[in-house]
Amino acid sequence: MKRIAILTCLKANDVCAGCSCLSALYERRGAFARYAGEEVRLTAFMRCSACRRDGGEPDAGEIEKLDRLAKEGTEAVHVGVCALDRASGGMCPGMRRLAEECRARGMEVVLRTH
Repeated sequence: MKRIAILTCLKANDVCAGCSCLSALYERRGAFARYAGEEVRLTAFMRCSACRRDGGEPDAGEIEKLDRLAKEGTEAVHVGVCALDRASGGMCPGMRRLAEECRARGMEVVLRTH
């Protein structure tokens, strides 16, 4: 069973309930198509809050959450489309740092959800 988490942008809270990400996961669409025919467990649906710290280093709370993801056996972290720059497809500095922290804990970082 593949254990995955979804990481989204805190700013998306104003307009996002996570429905598109979760629908894509359950229907194996978008970036989740890679799990077609495979059992998947969603270990977390978390928000990056680096923008509240001007894109600074992950704080103690975020580090604790990432350690928990690792403890839960999370193998891949999908970065939501809300966290990607529409023009470049890249991540903001804060999200990039969180992605690096995930990789440092042995988790694959997958850009996109739906």
